Amino acid sequence: MTTGSTRICPAAGTPPDTITAVSTPGGQGGIGIVRISGPLAWAVGLALFRPSRPWPEPGRPPLRRLLHGHVIDPSVGEPVDEVLCAFFQAPHSYTTQDSVELQGHGGPAALMRVLELALGQGCRLARPGEFTLRAYVGGRLALDQAEAVAGLIAAQGEMEARLALAGLAGGLGRRLAPVRQGLLAVAAAVEAAIDFPEDLAELDGPGLARTLEEQALAPLATVLEERARRRVFAEGACVVLAGRPNAGKSSLFNALLGRERAIVHHLAGTTRDALEEPLLLEGLACRLVDTAGLGVGAAQGACAGLDELGRQAARQRLSQADLSLVVLDGAEPLTAEDREVLAQAAGRPRLLAVNKSDLAPAWGLEEAGLPAGAPALRVSAHTGAGLGELVAALKTALTGGQPEPPPGEALANQRQALALERALAAGQEAARLLARSDQPVELVSLELEEALLALGEVDGQGAPDEVIEEIFSKFCVGK
Repeated sequence: MTTGSTRICPAAGTPPDTITAVSTPGGQGGIGIVRISGPLAWAVGLALFRPSRPWPEPGRPPLRRLLHGHVIDPSVGEPVDEVLCAFFQAPHSYTTQDSVELQGHGGPAALMRVLELALGQGCRLARPGEFTLRAYVGGRLALDQAEAVAGLIAAQGEMEARLALAGLAGGLGRRLAPVRQGLLAVAAAVEAAIDFPEDLAELDGPGLARTLEEQALAPLATVLEERARRRVFAEGACVVLAGRPNAGKSSLFNALLGRERAIVHHLAGTTRDALEEPLLLEGLACRLVDTAGLGVGAAQGACAGLDELGRQAARQRLSQADLSLVVLDGAEPLTAEDREVLAQAAGRPRLLAVNKSDLAPAWGLEEAGLPAGAPALRVSAHTGAGLGELVAALKTALTGGQPEPPPGEALANQRQALALERALAAGQEAARLLARSDQPVELVSLELEEALLALGEVDGQGAPDEVIEEIFSKFCVGK
């Protein structure tokens, strides 16, 4: 399996390389793991590991058990680290190959020394995602399950992790299996009509169109609709704070984060670039972005250029936001800049936060001329009043009030959704052609083939090499 000059999987008939990598994050930690997989894994493990107690069978370690001992430098016979070691025999391992895991101390020096020793025994350094790629090639994981592994590693919130775990358990694949069966059933009837026109009765195009709709297209549309409604649960969301200078955006940004991340000063203009930090909203992962002040007034003086760059960055982030949190100063009368910010945030999902509720209000929501029904909450970044209600309102606005996906339900990610949309479009075109008796069945066959190819980019059946490489290139090294 190749793409360009980068070989991501051994060619058919050639033995795979033995790969190794550090499978735990960089930096200091209590535990660090070096993983080895391939035909030489056991030989490398036996060369490097010395058990503290003799094994029942000399030269044959107990399988799938943590064994205490030391990693030894074979060239000098000196210990490198005290470790726990586990041996796995093919196909009963993560990669479906012979594998060894060395669990030592998480210091960079000790881990790198163990890795160097493994490389010196004939291993090569694993590429990103190559352990999981071998699990996919070995049939242990379907392609959608392999992608769920990456999603589980990257999950920032509890819901993201739960959805990824459902995908790892094959939740998406189970929902797509009937879709593939429906497409194949109709494709088989169409191919038979093409290959044996004299031996079969006339093709029932309208009947096949109904079969295609009921068995494949309707279930596929449901998968895509649920993905669209509940996308933020699986992928998180971006919330951008917008407002005129000194409305209290940075103070509210810090209050929501629970720490002093942005500089706060009574002088306007302390924020000139976008600051972005992760935030959990009652279990929903989001990216909270603080921006420079917006408004109609032109900046003056030597810093005018910097101020305008900050405003441009704020406008760009606002256009990309899943939700804008417009911050207004409730202790001062509304200004032309406030109204300009409201106008810039109009037409997109937004929530209004009237800040400084701990001070005497200078205006009421009714007299502000805000749109009818516009969600607005009074908060105080200084005292924390109203922050709980604001967090709940943010989550409701982001999810549209949709309930969380039930346990075990998996959602398609963005890449998968794009492929499934192509499959649905091709399937719908095939159904349209089938419903018309004057259309050649060869065109139907081409559309069904396109639908199956697009579906294969998700369930892995017939997926092109470049799709496989794109998926696994996004993994971390060691997984």
